[in-house]
Amino acid sequence: MSRGLIAKYLSAKQKRVLKSKFNEVRNKLVRTLFRYDAVKLKLRLTQIGITATDSLMVHANFGPDSGFRGTPLDLVNALVDLVGAKGNLLMVSLPFRGAAYDYLALGKRFNVKKTISMMGLVTEMFRRREGTLRSLHPTHPVLAFGKDAQWLVAEHDRCLYPCGPGSPFDKFRQLKGKILFFDVSFGAITFFHYVEDLLKDRLPFPVYDDRLFSVTAVDSKGEIRMIQSYAFNKEIPRGAQKLEAEMLLRGKLLKGRIGNSQLMLVTAEDVVACQTAMVEAGNYPYDLSGGKHERDENYE
Repeated sequence: MSRGLIAKYLSAKQKRVLKSKFNEVRNKLVRTLFRYDAVKLKLRLTQIGITATDSLMVHANFGPDSGFRGTPLDLVNALVDLVGAKGNLLMVSLPFRGAAYDYLALGKRFNVKKTISMMGLVTEMFRRREGTLRSLHPTHPVLAFGKDAQWLVAEHDRCLYPCGPGSPFDKFRQLKGKILFFDVSFGAITFFHYVEDLLKDRLPFPVYDDRLFSVTAVDSKGEIRMIQSYAFNKEIPRGAQKLEAEMLLRGKLLKGRIGNSQLMLVTAEDVVACQTAMVEAGNYPYDLSGGKHERDENYE
């Protein structure tokens, strides 16, 4: 009898019980067969090309079936141990889901020390970790730890364009940074915004909305600040699938695994070069077909 026919004769309660049992068995198998710890993770990351002197921007998801033996904070500590002494560890800590324009329109006060990150538990644990700095920007604050952390987060509040010139994303590129995707899709790449800012005069649509927002913020000293910022044009369906495919085609996207976790690694410079080449060729890395587009909530 097929699974579909079996399901047809089960009650909703029986389905829930079976699903729970299935997940329990699957997670047990993962913990047994695909288990790895922080030491093995650091070794694997070194094998795929990350060095102790790198500036590493990480997009990460922490799931029960990854195989990692430890907590989200243990994962953060492993990454800090890898690059935090001689290099820099960065994560993006957006305080919203959805579109930046809609978030800014709410008029919420941003507190650089207290406003939580909505980009997953790993980023929130990194935000709370002693020694982590956070840039003062209401939509695209960046977390940083390492030798250049102070410089990386400095004066983000003066950037009218959140990922543009003078932002941590701009400085990250200057440091020839690398971007690691840990159990997340390539669509999580916030650095995409930095490149589209570079190319904004060559794109057939406005990258930003015309409205200039003024936002109340609380800085690290507890002082009230007014920050001005433009929001990205939310009518443009951003998704990095086309960029991912192009980078794979050019051999600029490295994929790997450890345990049950998927890893991807790119350099900031390769992202800039590939995205620029696509725009110059008229192969815009956007879904401009007019069809329905599913927004990656961790993307913007």
